[in-house]
Amino acid sequence: MQERSAKAAAPGNKSFLRRYLFNADHKVIGVQYFFLSLAAALAGAMLSLLMRIHLVWPHTALPQLGEIKPENYLGYLTIHGTLMVFFVLSTVPQSGFGTYFLPLQLGASEMAFPRLNMAGFWTTLASFLVLIAALFVPGGASIAGWTQYTPLSAVATAGPGQGLGTDLWLVSIGLFCLGTLMSAVNFIVTTVKKRAPGMGWMRM
Repeated sequence: MQERSAKAAAPGNKSFLRRYLFNADHKVIGVQYFFLSLAAALAGAMLSLLMRIHLVWPHTALPQLGEIKPENYLGYLTIHGTLMVFFVLSTVPQSGFGTYFLPLQLGASEMAFPRLNMAGFWTTLASFLVLIAALFVPGGASIAGWTQYTPLSAVATAGPGQGLGTDLWLVSIGLFCLGTLMSAVNFIVTTVKKRAPGMGWMRM
């Protein structure tokens, strides 16, 4: 009976979902953050291409998209900047490298809160999906830029994207901050509590 339960718990017997998606291992989650950032970089590059097409051929009608109007350009600019700053430049150095390498550098077998670590990734993924969804809602994405420049962000009638598109942008950033907070708490507690014996503060 014990042999059977040990075999079931062995890493090689886990399903694909348990091994690569719903896994609390810090290395798996670190790789998941890398792939999320890669998806964000590809989406941002596609939006950058659409912006440049609009600048070179402003009245060209694209398949499935039609003509890129100035408000569409501003929406693409907003989502592109948000993706690159939050989901590429912030996610990879902090959550990706931190989750993967911090336990290895400290001599710890795992993060202090593995399930919280996994929840932080899924919250960040939900933030990414909400942000992408802002491109497809009525009115389109927010046109106020990735820092929500005023007065565009303060005036609801400034453009078509300042309705539901801006609401989704705000929800996305809120979720991103929540996921980042989960990771930060994990990093702090892991550093304080999970260091290997003899790994003092001055030896890290």
